[in-house]
Amino acid sequence: MTSFELGNLIKDRLGAAGLSQYLDDAREQYLEFPDGFFAEIVLKDGSKLSEAQRLVKSIEEELRKRGVELDAIVRTTWEVVRIENKGLAPPEPGGFQRFVVTLRSGNRECAVTVDVTGIALAMVLRAFEEGGLREFGPDRNAALVAIVREFVRQELSYGGESYWDPTLDPDLKLNEEALMYLTMHSPAKAG
Repeated sequence: MTSFELGNLIKDRLGAAGLSQYLDDAREQYLEFPDGFFAEIVLKDGSKLSEAQRLVKSIEEELRKRGVELDAIVRTTWEVVRIENKGLAPPEPGGFQRFVVTLRSGNRECAVTVDVTGIALAMVLRAFEEGGLREFGPDRNAALVAIVREFVRQELSYGGESYWDPTLDPDLKLNEEALMYLTMHSPAKAG
């Protein structure tokens, strides 16, 4: 079996189950290694994720019985729908600013929390006082929302073994290192 044949097998089975229309072909991967195969199947609708995962698991078991090892990831793409600033938590100094981010994948939504650390908040405030970070928004609050949006998009952009499943791990922390990376690599700076 080749990686091409594996891809066709998985796509055929997903198609027979009525899931073809939910596949994100641009993000899929089928790789061959000396000890087996790796497959990354990406869906555009999170409501179909469990069904696709069960089907791919059955393919893994079937191939294992034939002596073929398959390590498969079935994941979904998400988009940021809404961001709500929930304020400081705890309200004393050294706390963090909490944001609740609503994500959507087709017919499925989930909420995640992003806690911006006190140090990262101080960095944003200081940058605004010095005239920086204006590419993220006209004021500190708009910039914070834009930075949180970009942070979540970045976390969602990773594929393969590094992908983030917001339904399994709904809590993120945006610290000073992540803030520095975002401000150095923001799309606004590139344009």
